[in-house]
Amino acid sequence: MYRKTCLALVLGLILVGCNSSSTDTTNPIDPVDPVDPVDPVDPSGEPSFGLPDGVLSTEDINCSQVFDSLSGLADATSTEMDAGTTLCLADGEYSGDFQVTFGGSGTADKPIKIAAENPGKAILKGGEVAINMGGSYSQLQGLIFDGVEYGSNLIATRFGTNDLCSDCRISEISILNAVAQDDYGILVHIYGKDIWLDHSVISGKTVANPMISFNRWVDESWDEETQLAELAQGIVVYNNYIANRPPADNKMYASSSDNDYEAIRTGLSATHHYPGNSFIVRNVFERIQGEAEVISNKGSNNVIAYNTIRNSYGSLTNRHGNTNTISNNFILSEDYPFAGGLRIVDDGHTITNNYIESARYKNTSHHGGIVLLGYDGAGDGDNGYQQVENVYIANNTIVDSVNSLNIDGGNKSNQPKEVYLVNNLIDHGIGPVIVQAENGIMPDSSLAGNIFYGQTFSDDDQVSLGTEGIEFYSANLAIGSDNLYRPSDSTPDISAVSDYDNGDFSAPSIDMDGQTRSGVSSAGADEALDSEVALQALNYADVGPNSYRLNKPEAIMLEVDVDNPAFDEGLANWTTSGAEIVTGTDAFSRGASAKLTGASSLSQSIALSTDTPYVVSAFVKGSYQLAIGDLVKLSGVESSSDYTWVSAEFNSGDSTSGTLILSLPEHVTTATDLEDGNLGEFRSNSGSSNVWVQHEGDSEGLGDVGSSGDSAFTDTGSSSSGSARVRFKASASNHDFTATPGLSQTVANIPSNTNMSYSLYYCDNKGDDSLSTLHYGVKDDSGIIIAEAFSHVSDLDDAPQGSVKTCFKQVELAFNSADNTTLEVFAFMQIDTSNSDPEIYASEQFTDDELEVRLDEFSLTYLATPSSNSEGLFDDVRLMSRED
Repeated sequence: MYRKTCLALVLGLILVGCNSSSTDTTNPIDPVDPVDPVDPVDPSGEPSFGLPDGVLSTEDINCSQVFDSLSGLADATSTEMDAGTTLCLADGEYSGDFQVTFGGSGTADKPIKIAAENPGKAILKGGEVAINMGGSYSQLQGLIFDGVEYGSNLIATRFGTNDLCSDCRISEISILNAVAQDDYGILVHIYGKDIWLDHSVISGKTVANPMISFNRWVDESWDEETQLAELAQGIVVYNNYIANRPPADNKMYASSSDNDYEAIRTGLSATHHYPGNSFIVRNVFERIQGEAEVISNKGSNNVIAYNTIRNSYGSLTNRHGNTNTISNNFILSEDYPFAGGLRIVDDGHTITNNYIESARYKNTSHHGGIVLLGYDGAGDGDNGYQQVENVYIANNTIVDSVNSLNIDGGNKSNQPKEVYLVNNLIDHGIGPVIVQAENGIMPDSSLAGNIFYGQTFSDDDQVSLGTEGIEFYSANLAIGSDNLYRPSDSTPDISAVSDYDNGDFSAPSIDMDGQTRSGVSSAGADEALDSEVALQALNYADVGPNSYRLNKPEAIMLEVDVDNPAFDEGLANWTTSGAEIVTGTDAFSRGASAKLTGASSLSQSIALSTDTPYVVSAFVKGSYQLAIGDLVKLSGVESSSDYTWVSAEFNSGDSTSGTLILSLPEHVTTATDLEDGNLGEFRSNSGSSNVWVQHEGDSEGLGDVGSSGDSAFTDTGSSSSGSARVRFKASASNHDFTATPGLSQTVANIPSNTNMSYSLYYCDNKGDDSLSTLHYGVKDDSGIIIAEAFSHVSDLDDAPQGSVKTCFKQVELAFNSADNTTLEVFAFMQIDTSNSDPEIYASEQFTDDELEVRLDEFSLTYLATPSSNSEGLFDDVRLMSRED
């Protein structure tokens, strides 16, 4: 059933009639302007970066038929619709399922379209939605999907394998907080050739799989022609707002092991070397906080340009694929503590005019301002790290960032090489500007015109001050009227070098503002010019639909207002007692941090919502305590030479406000002289150690103790991450299952008569029926056990877990040291011998991956009064809540 005239606009109100199944309710989405089309930004005059002209504007909707029910619209669709057919959904809010497959043989002048009669006024609320569009020139325009349910895909551009959409378009849609039916699913799954996704709003997704995915899966049995025909190519993602991708499993911050939670993935590892010829241009990505990649590019010949990334976890990543252009992107961390910049793998790329501010992801070799990953021998189609070579990195600006330039990321076996590093500008760098420098400058590379400045030059003398092509002085960049760092009145000469080896690459003709560079030009992304600015860091109001506007979607992860959290304004807005500001190499962000000594403190009142999960965090150096009234208190002692990010979670209960207090702790958790507690050196030495005693005897059937690459956490201060693997090998048949293989270590300088805590992380993948139990404890110097405990994996469901491998669960034992000044800690695997040896040998637990557990993150600590001269430094204080 359809109708042609059933709506009237009276005094700007939408009235729906004519037996419509839509409901006459106030629009819960609350459009800012529900009647008049708006065009918030006129993109004319902006560089197009090679985009097809048609995607720069949106099309009018000329309805062939207008429906007032979802079922009526669905019944009218087919896979063989006539060219020029436009089926419209009338204004209103609709509930119920909408599962439709539509398309046919459309043309450029006569597309086949499902659309809102008036964009933004047809709202699908709830119900299961699955839209499959195929054929040629099929289009979807103007609909809003608010809280709908979806399965593996909400929108997909194909009818089936080898039956893909071509020249199809998804435009001016809004997907808001769609609800997945499973623990995975893709909102917009793009198959086929020359597909456009433009002028849309896509916000809110909490399950695995990218929000937007370019499908490039192929069957290896297909011939190459069939494989190429199946690949998504010529895709355009333009002028969209893509936002609110929170961490998995209701976490407050993502773990380093979280994967498959990016905003966009442009392909797969196996087909990354095939051309993508695609564009991701002029989009805003905001609060993409689910994993370490915001954009995961896995294709070749793609353009990723003029996007703005705000308040997001991780980096814009070229994970695979060659000959890509990554230019004129604005990456603004807004002090998110795990924000990155650009991460580069593979060859032939052009990386120019990118502006990166406040990268904060410190404790990793994979993230920073610009990171060039090392090469591990992977070839085309492999899921490894391809060789970075023949890459042109020119006129980029990195400011107020950690790991500003990582020249050999990831601890791979081979360095990047043949890199053209030219006229880049790094200013206000935190810590060493150049990191992972132990292997020296990339071989066969050309460096010229780079101007870098930060607290130190490099983290290794293999790349030392005075390296040719890099000057080390400050450009004195200052925050301009648009809140970006730009050349100031005190900026010295930062003229670009024009005579340099650039291989087959061309120098950028514009700067980050889209202004035509002068003949002399400047180092960095920004040249101070008087011409009209064509490009800018974008906000929500700058992108999205042209025909309607919605209020900005509500965030899932919320930042609670903390005044002056990074001490950019000194101690303003803090109530202080004896605190001071430090600058220079003592500071963390933007050149100023707060320093506390003795009984000094800082505090301010904050507003809270009741019964809400929160996390408070800060970058700290030395002794610290963060507290919010009686709700949470986090204290300890971190490195006195470098800043460490610390955090604590709590629930507000019935509190509507609290007092945030920074101070030094009355007592601090103090580590003993236990060495190599994270087993990193044990792993580096292939399972041998000068400090750990290995209780084993494989040839005698007493078990085997070696190293494993699995780790509970990413080990800092070690050359590699690892753990101890304790097992009875399945390849042997002489086992004495009463033996207890494991590790022990004697620890000196123990404070006597002190309450202590011994803990470790234990991984047993055998489940609740495991034959293994962990026996752990402490002995005195005569070998007498003074404290012990037994833990089975079935008892550890609620125990703290590792972030890299979540099978690792923490076990802990409290005891008093009595009159001992030397203690031996131990951890042994104990097999349940109530089963006979033949039963053990025959069990799946033994035949399937052996009887095996892993041990990691040993800790022996106690509480002590801080020394009288202790001090603590604080920066980037942050309070976040989560409201799904």
